[in-house]
Amino acid sequence: MRSAERPLDSSEQQQLDAWLAEDSRHLGAYVRAQALWLDIDRIAALDSGARQEVPLPARRPLPWRRYAMAASVALAAFGGAMVYDHMDGRISTGRGEVRRVALEDGSVVTLNGDSTVQIRYKDDVRQVILRRGEALFDVAHNSRRPFVVNAEGLNVRAVGTEFVVGLEDGGVEVTVEEGVVAVAGGASGSPTPHYIRRNEQFVAAKTGSRKAALDAADVERRTAWRKGLLVFDGQQLGAAAAEVNRYSDLRVVIDDPTLARAEFMGIFKLGDSRAFANAAANAFNGEVIRRDGELVIVRQQNSPSH
Repeated sequence: MRSAERPLDSSEQQQLDAWLAEDSRHLGAYVRAQALWLDIDRIAALDSGARQEVPLPARRPLPWRRYAMAASVALAAFGGAMVYDHMDGRISTGRGEVRRVALEDGSVVTLNGDSTVQIRYKDDVRQVILRRGEALFDVAHNSRRPFVVNAEGLNVRAVGTEFVVGLEDGGVEVTVEEGVVAVAGGASGSPTPHYIRRNEQFVAAKTGSRKAALDAADVERRTAWRKGLLVFDGQQLGAAAAEVNRYSDLRVVIDDPTLARAEFMGIFKLGDSRAFANAAANAFNGEVIRRDGELVIVRQQNSPSH
């Protein structure tokens, strides 16, 4: 693998950039290959007689760090540090982190900010428990060893697919990007599986469950966080601010209920709460007031309602 052995020249780098841009799945394959290469280096060092923990090789720069906003194996994409408890298989991210981790079977899990999963792989099943937050799963096919995600008692079974599972407002959301998943159990306790296909979403809550069709653009918007972006296209400003606050300690506050219900559009980098607050204020003829470590968006006096 040339990019692991030495820095790429300009022509090789352009070829790599073009290949990564062709298909979002190429990035996952590239990251997994880099992770495998690093593991080979570790094994070689251990075989040479090393007795202490072997650090990641420092003999070459890793060009894939240019894509840290989209994926990360050994580097926190947005600050902080991923927590991995080897004893119970827990992987956690803090506020403002998005982390992409290659699993032992070739599957890849991408954790959203402030999220926790627990890996429980067995000989006959690959189980992942979503303890908190949201995660995207790119599943390696293995018909003899099913891949099952459990979230609040809801079992999401997939084979060779890509989907997102999130804990939201007391319920579980499952969004499928590629392939098919079967969901069963959860708050409703239904043993009959529901099959969710590409560009569909399933929501399970105590009040019931529902399935909805999404267009490709909406799915891309909902998963833009894995690329380091937040995309709003007609969402209520209050809900958009809550999503922004997931990635920044500098919270955006909207005290005006009417303003909080206003529809908002924009694209922002994760953690850039100032840019979001300024854009929202400009969009609704308001202003941003700094108060006790918060950015409060208020309407200017005599400003018209939207």
